Amino acid sequence: MKKLNTPKRATAELLREIDARVQALRNYTPKIGVFGNSGVGKSSLCNELFGKPVAKISDVEACTRKPQEILIGDNEGRGGMVLVDVPGIGEDPAHHQEYTALYESLAPNLDLVLWTIKADDRNYASGLEVYNKIFRKKGAAPVVFVITQVDKTNPHREWDVPNNRPGENQLKNIAVKENDVSRRFDVPTSRVISVAAHDQYNLKELVSLVVEVLPKEKKFSFAREAKPENVAEDAQKAGEKGIWDSVKELAGSAWDLVKEHAATAIIGSAPKLLFKVAKWIKSWF
Repeated sequence: MKKLNTPKRATAELLREIDARVQALRNYTPKIGVFGNSGVGKSSLCNELFGKPVAKISDVEACTRKPQEILIGDNEGRGGMVLVDVPGIGEDPAHHQEYTALYESLAPNLDLVLWTIKADDRNYASGLEVYNKIFRKKGAAPVVFVITQVDKTNPHREWDVPNNRPGENQLKNIAVKENDVSRRFDVPTSRVISVAAHDQYNLKELVSLVVEVLPKEKKFSFAREAKPENVAEDAQKAGEKGIWDSVKELAGSAWDLVKEHAATAIIGSAPKLLFKVAKWIKSWF
């Protein structure tokens, strides 16, 4: 007959599980799909968002049109992020079905999709078909629509160069574009954001949006890999709260017995934000 754990033994085992969970979330390597046609500015966007050393995992192969996977920010096998760059669904009509199948095969393994659309692009038909077929399924990865190169939005001469932001009339036209994407893809405008990568416009807001839509277990990993200047305090806090909530869920009814240990484990694993994390955790007790 199997011997039941005593409460003391059960708690000790739970403490070990908490330590393991914290480390797993600190070191998680998210996989982010970057969708969009050539020329939309995917490379510029990722360079400005993350700005870390990259290593190609795989190259696009002309014969099979495989995606290109890039590992960024790897720290001796811990952490980092995998960016999956796929061919634009509308780039080659002859391979539309093949690309659709490719997207469908990738989707279950992605934590998030950045769906990039150039500010002056008006052709959404192919993208709409794929989005509706694949990403409206229950359990599909969250999608954030990123309108790129908005500095070229008419009237482009109005761009406020000193402040790296659009002029008044540009803002109106950008809002029209965001509403158009929202309506066509049937997503809330809160999931659509406009950026100008080279001008650093809205990159911090994009990171905050991504952290917001990711599941609690994955919030920290994205904020960890973004350039520090692109990570607002609200995104940092949300990342830590995601770890806190995940550990709390793991503990279940034993939470009151282990929360002090959980707090120590979380704070101790985040030395760069030691003071802030301690302050935030105190407010969550």
